Parts: sequence; structure tokens; C-alpha cells
Amino acid sequence: MTLEAVRISHLFIAIIWLGIQGYGDGINTDRKSLDGNNATTTKSSELQKDLVANTTKEDDYNGTLDAIKKSDDDELRLVKELFENYSQEVRPVKNKNAAIKVIFGIAYTQLVELDEKNQVLVSNVWIRQKWNNHLLRWNASHYGGIKSINVDPKMVWLPDIVLYNNANTGITSGNMDQFKTKVILSSDAKKIRHRIKRVKKSDTTCMLYDFIRYAPTILRSRCAIDIKFFPFDDQKCDLHFGSWTYDGLRVDLLNASNSVDLVSYMPSGEFEMVEAPVKRTIVKYSCCPEPYPNVIFTLHIRRKVLFYFNNLIVPCFLITAFALLTFVLPPNTGERVTLVITTLLAMTVFMLMIAENTPTTSDVTPLIGKFFVASMVEIGLALIATCFVLNIYEATGPSSEVPRWVRVLLIDILAPILRVTRPKEKPQRKFHGPSNQNIHSYSPIMPEHNGNNIEMDGSPRDVLVIAPKVGEKILTSRDFINSVNDNSIRHRVPSSQEKLLEGINVLTERAKEQEKEEEIKEEWESVAKVIDRFFLLLFIATVAISTALIFLQRPSYATM
Repeated sequence: MTLEAVRISHLFIAIIWLGIQGYGDGINTDRKSLDGNNATTTKSSELQKDLVANTTKEDDYNGTLDAIKKSDDDELRLVKELFENYSQEVRPVKNKNAAIKVIFGIAYTQLVELDEKNQVLVSNVWIRQKWNNHLLRWNASHYGGIKSINVDPKMVWLPDIVLYNNANTGITSGNMDQFKTKVILSSDAKKIRHRIKRVKKSDTTCMLYDFIRYAPTILRSRCAIDIKFFPFDDQKCDLHFGSWTYDGLRVDLLNASNSVDLVSYMPSGEFEMVEAPVKRTIVKYSCCPEPYPNVIFTLHIRRKVLFYFNNLIVPCFLITAFALLTFVLPPNTGERVTLVITTLLAMTVFMLMIAENTPTTSDVTPLIGKFFVASMVEIGLALIATCFVLNIYEATGPSSEVPRWVRVLLIDILAPILRVTRPKEKPQRKFHGPSNQNIHSYSPIMPEHNGNNIEMDGSPRDVLVIAPKVGEKILTSRDFINSVNDNSIRHRVPSSQEKLLEGINVLTERAKEQEKEEEIKEEWESVAKVIDRFFLLLFIATVAISTALIFLQRPSYATM
């Protein structure tokens, strides 16, 4: 709506209002006396004054509106005239054989995630691009002093800088020209000092730029993970930027500084940012002979070990130590093998956790992987040693006496050194009984009749007697009677006392055999205890030495 239309609308509203008021006064005049004419004249005067006051206010409002409109017109006119004959497809250089210099930099704000399994780094960064466009310049004094404007990025030429090692999906992922943030245009080029780092010297040059573009984004980049010293590892991940279609003869990409801007960096709980240098390289690809300048931002990060130390290393070490308790338990408990197998299964679970969080590679074994494998081997050997000791303890019988060399080596030599109690020597018991080496004893069998022993027919019968042996022949009763007739031996009938002594002799022999079996069993138990103690000390030394040798390989910079 123009200014004239506004004025006409206000005037039309005032006329309508006056007409309504006059019509009412006319009606009142007809009904009232002539004196009403004076009142109508007074009201008309007041209405005229109000109209003059309203006109003054309207003029003030219109003046303010004109000022605002004039300011808006300046920016509108600037944009209209600035882009009237401009094409965003044209590379903004005066000499078309020259390269436009684009200053590229980033501010690293957050390390979101480092996916070791997929070898992907997720970063939150602010992209900063600056270049000079001589086709879009103006004199600020001709446009109300406007020195900068923000325009849509689709309206201007943009360098097609992409992230070469992009790991995100999508056709336009990794393109730095796809952001929808506004582009800042300046009326005149500003001078900045740009430091170019070369091999032998550093040159400082002044450059002009009037285009600035800032864009926050989250980048997913590929990062080769080195797990040799995991979890005491350092990682160096690159953010590799360059133009995709413009070679170095048309777009010269320069780094804004020699290091990444870390002023707004939010520290990570898993990694420590060591440094973030920036370097510019010139690359020639096999497809194209022209040079392509690239800017590489290297993020040197170091893993914080405390989490892995508390949740992986310490539990694994304790599980291995618990497995060694099998050599402390008595062999007759029956739970020694179960304890070792349970700890072995627990170590397997930890190995699976490590395998899920590390890249699938056969180039190198991580440090913590070596520790877990060594622990599992030691637990497996402890299981074999436990079975060996239990076999010694359970499988020996009274028929297998301890060999003399085993008794000397283990019981006499190692037992005092290993502080194992030797079996107590029991005093030899002496049993006195009838000598029966030349006696063959029988119980006499005599026929009974009414409680009296008599011979039925007077003929001698075989009776059980105690008679001597003659060589290997056992004398019968007939031989015994014949020998009596020959006066070679005297017939002797055994008494109850002699039978009692014979029973005692049998019990004595059994007691001797039981004592012998107990002595053999005690010796084998002592051998098992000595071997247990030896294996306990051996495995403690093995675990300590292997753990020290593995973790001494960690880099010197690795701390908790």
C-alpha cells in the first residue's frame, strides 16, 4: 500500500464519520427548537479540531513509516541490483586463468563417538569458509550505509569442498556446499593475514575476502584404528577436505591456521585431545594430471584407561587369581575342578566383550587380548595340574607304594622347602603270639554220645589235631597215630587257650595290613600336598611374570 492510498483511506473514514454525526444533528433539529442550531455549530467546530489533530498524528506516523520504508528499500534495492545480472555458476575471478583462493578452517566442538568396530569417527564441527567475490560488491554509502547482508547460499557461487574420507550414507553426504546456513556478503574486501607453512620456511601473506560462510554440522569420517596397545592406545584420525571438481588451477584451497580451533571444544570422557595440527598437501590423482590441493586436519586423541582398568583388567586378574585357589583347597573337597572350569568360562565371557568392541583384524593382537589369552592358558594349565594332583590322591592303592626316588625328592627334600608337613612316623608295634611256622592246627572232631566222647567201633578216625609238618606234607590223624606208635611225636589235644591265640594271630595280621595301607595312603597324600604347593607357587610366579611382561609393553605416555 502506497502513502497516497493510506491518506485517501483515512480521509474517507473521516467523511463517513462526519456524515453520520450530521445526519443525527438534522434529526434533532427537526424535533427541537431553533436553539439547536447553535449546538450543531459548536459540534462541527470540535470535529474540525479533531480532524486537524488526527491529520497531524497521521503525518508523524507517515514520517516514521517513510523512514522504515526507505531503509527496507535500500536493502531490497541492494539485493535486487546486486543479483540482477549475476549467475551463481560463474567462478568469481577477474582473470579466468587464475585460481580463486578459498580459506578453509574448522572449529572442533565435540568428539561424539569413536566406533572402533566400524572404524568411524563422529565429530561435531563448525565449518568456516572465506573467499573473495569481486562480482558482488557495492558502495555502502549508496545503500543507506549497509556494509553486509546475509543471503541464501543458492544465490551465490560456492566452492564444492567435500570430506574425502566421508563415512556417512547418502548422495550429498560430506558435501560442504549443501548447508542451508546464510552466506555473509561484505561491501568491501577485508584484509587478513594468512600464514602458509612450507618445508623450509613460513611465509605470511595478506589476502582479501568478502564472502564468509559458517555452518555447524556432524561429520562421520573413516579412521584407521590401531589396536596394538589397546586400551593404552593413541589414535590419529584425519578429516580430509578438498574440492571435488575444481583442480588447484581453478580453486586454491588454503588452511586458515596451522591448528584446529579448540576454543569451544567440550572434553570427552573417553578420549583426551592431545593436539590437532593442520597441513595442506598437493595431490595428483591417476585420473587427472592437474594438482588438487587438500587440507588435512589431524586429530591426535589418547584413550583414558581408567574405565577399562576398572571394568576389564582388574576383574580378569582377580578371576585368574581365584583359579589358583584350587591348589589351596584339600583334594577331598570335590569342587576343585568345578572352580577352575567356572573361572575359565568367566574369562571366555570377557574375551567375547573385547571381541565385540575391537575391529576384526588379523594384523595385530591388542595388548589386553594378549593378557586375556595368557590368563586363559594359565587357567587351562591349572585345570590340567588339578586333575593330575587328584589322580595322585585318588587313584593310588595299598598295592602301589611310593617309589623311593619320589619319597626322597618330594617328601624328604621339597616338603621342608615348601613348608609342607611331612607324615609322622608311627612306632612299630610288636605282637607276641604262638609260633605257628611248624604247626598245622585243626579242631578235633570226636563223636558224641549222650554228651560223652566215645569211640563207636574202636577203630581210629581222622581227627583234627595240632601236629607238626613234615616237609610239605600235612599230617592227618592216622599219620599222627602212627607217628605216636613210632614214638616220634607225642599226641596233644588243643585247648581253648590255643584256639584263642590262633584268633588273635589272625587279627594281628589284619591290623598290620591296615596300618601298612594307612602309611602308604598318608605318603601319597603328602606327595599330593607337596605337588599342590609347588604348582601354587609356580602358577603365582607365572601369572605375575606374564602380566608384568604384557603390560610393560604399553607406551610410556599411557597413564590412568
